[in-house]
Amino acid sequence: MDVPFWIGDREFTEADINLIRITVEQFSRLSREEIAATICENLPWKAPNGRLKMEACRKLLRELEQRGVITLPPLQQNRVRQVRRERVGRAVQTELQACLKEVSPVTVEPVRTEERADWNATMAAYHPLGYLRAIGAQQRYWIRVQGAKGREIVGAMLFGPAAKALAARDKWIGWTAEERRRYRPRIVNNNRFLILPGVRIPHLASRALALSSRRIRADWRERYGYEPVLLETFVEPEYQGTCYRAANWIKIGETAGRGRQDTFKQYAVSVKSIWVYPLVRNWRRRLVEPFPEPVEETLDEGEE
Repeated sequence: MDVPFWIGDREFTEADINLIRITVEQFSRLSREEIAATICENLPWKAPNGRLKMEACRKLLRELEQRGVITLPPLQQNRVRQVRRERVGRAVQTELQACLKEVSPVTVEPVRTEERADWNATMAAYHPLGYLRAIGAQQRYWIRVQGAKGREIVGAMLFGPAAKALAARDKWIGWTAEERRRYRPRIVNNNRFLILPGVRIPHLASRALALSSRRIRADWRERYGYEPVLLETFVEPEYQGTCYRAANWIKIGETAGRGRQDTFKQYAVSVKSIWVYPLVRNWRRRLVEPFPEPVEETLDEGEE
């Protein structure tokens, strides 16, 4: 493996690879999970919020083994890491027809832990793409208005990781492939946006988008230790992206017609329009700034 190389915001040198090799050899009786945690601590390799970069480390270890650099201990069948399934509760049902000023104030609020199962059920029941589980960094929101019965849920949103490679986006930004690999976490994808089917409130969608763009940076910093500078989303071909245009998002092109994380170009999907929204004025410069130094915490990056 050629060194140095970058994974996300971290550069790996020959000394780092030697440390990994020595750690694997000296702790061969540990499980792969324990070896990954030890390596993350010793490098150190942490997210800005202090959590160990366990998923990225597991992937690197597998790649190093495939290249013959290290030999990992056998998988321990009774300790295979299980992917947690999302809990599903009761889908929210709201029937409401009004003009926007009649139900003000509109708010976009983070989903609390005890509400997450109902959010999952609501998104799974009503969104055209359905919902199974969120992968990676994520921020869920409820959209609420003032109804006759008090504060009522009228929609939901999900923000998550940006697409790995997107030709139109990357050309529009003007960054290199190396910069994309290092700084892509500063882009956040609005990958689910739902107004409940029983809700008829003109201009609600664009209002919710505007409100979410105002708070996503602070919410993301609280959860993950850094602030995104650009939002992106994809609009299915049967829609015009009217609410995104009304909220001042910018249409910059179309996808290539494959999955957003399809590195090997194996799975054809519909061509979607690409929309972006800069969160700060100097977003191009901020996009390639170094990430904050991690705080001292050692939870896995997938935990919440």
